[in-house]
Amino acid sequence: MPDKVLLTGISGFVAKHVAIELLNSGFEVLGTVRNKNSIEQTKKTLEENNVSTEKLSFVELDLLKDEGWNEAAKGCKYIIHVASPFPFKVSNDRESLTPAAKDGTLRVLNAGINAGVEHFVKTSSIVCMFRKPNRTNPYTFGENDWTDVEWNKTTDYFVSKTRAEKAAWDLMESKGLENNLTCINPGFVLGDFLNEKSCTSMEYIKQLLQGKFPAAPKFSVMISHVKDIARAHVLSLANKRAGGRRLIVGSEVRSILELSKIMAENLPSHAKKLPKKELPNFMVKLLSYIDTSAKNLVPDLGLTMQTDQTYAEEILQMKFLPSETAVIDAAKSVVRLKLA
Repeated sequence: MPDKVLLTGISGFVAKHVAIELLNSGFEVLGTVRNKNSIEQTKKTLEENNVSTEKLSFVELDLLKDEGWNEAAKGCKYIIHVASPFPFKVSNDRESLTPAAKDGTLRVLNAGINAGVEHFVKTSSIVCMFRKPNRTNPYTFGENDWTDVEWNKTTDYFVSKTRAEKAAWDLMESKGLENNLTCINPGFVLGDFLNEKSCTSMEYIKQLLQGKFPAAPKFSVMISHVKDIARAHVLSLANKRAGGRRLIVGSEVRSILELSKIMAENLPSHAKKLPKKELPNFMVKLLSYIDTSAKNLVPDLGLTMQTDQTYAEEILQMKFLPSETAVIDAAKSVVRLKLA
């Protein structure tokens, strides 16, 4: 009998790649969806990527409701919790995403604890680590750093991800089970989008390729290939060294202008539309009042981030893919899907 994994939010960008990695590794997968209408599309996408869906089943569950989670966790050896809201626009209510992210995480973990699940892997983010006031430039962050959720420049997505990850560790520590949890903390996730289902990463690449950015904000972030993230989740399941750790998964830190240059070199058909210069910081701040998606960038404009993720490569015994590969795969999939 193959080991069974409960995978939350299976129709999402990262979770589809995790599902591919799990199924190709021989696991039985029970994927959760918020709406059963996404089941057929998800199954079709996996099959189009030469993945056998024989050991795949689905269940409709809501992170905001208790119903069904205990039943879904029964018989599962592992839980991979990927589902979490990440809208493109930013809300003025900094706590707007917290219920689904934090309460949803606690629902999933409690259901797994009740069912005797052996190990939990949660998709977190470096956004839980690097946003706080009075940073040096360049700013170095690592596994022991936390975003300051009380800082008024910390936006809704950053608040929700940080509160959710902190709540996960608090719960597991209170039960003496912190070594049964691993958090995967990627940066800006890129790679093959697999199908047309929109996500925030896709929106940024799509808008760059469509010429929506006449100039690029002075914003830099660590790039993470979605295939590395998927592998990291699966390799953490039975890896004792990954227990109780926050694993930073990604490669180089790149600016938006550098992403544009990589795309222009590899997709000459779209080169003219891609930004070739940087936008002054004050312009981005002004734009953020009109386009709230820019609000996520404002506190980190002009900041050079630094982190060392080699410890995660060593624990997982894998080498992370270069940022160029992630950017090229993302851009080419957007063009292949005729979205730009």
